[in-house]
Amino acid sequence: MNLKKELSNNEIGLLTKAGVNVEDKEYTKEELKKCEFEIEEFILSHSSKNGDIDKLHNEYNAILQHF
Repeated sequence: MNLKKELSNNEIGLLTKAGVNVEDKEYTKEELKKCEFEIEEFILSHSSKNGDIDKLHNEYNAILQHF
């Protein structure tokens, strides 16, 4: 899967915000799993008390479905 071609500019921006560098290349299953893990770590690093985790999960849900 080529994330640069599969995802919208907004989704790529979200990945960049999460610290995932998106390149124009075919990603292996292992690389996609690593990206998924990085997104999940980014989401869980936020506060659950003020609802940040839920908001971020909703924002990143469409991206995570690609994996």
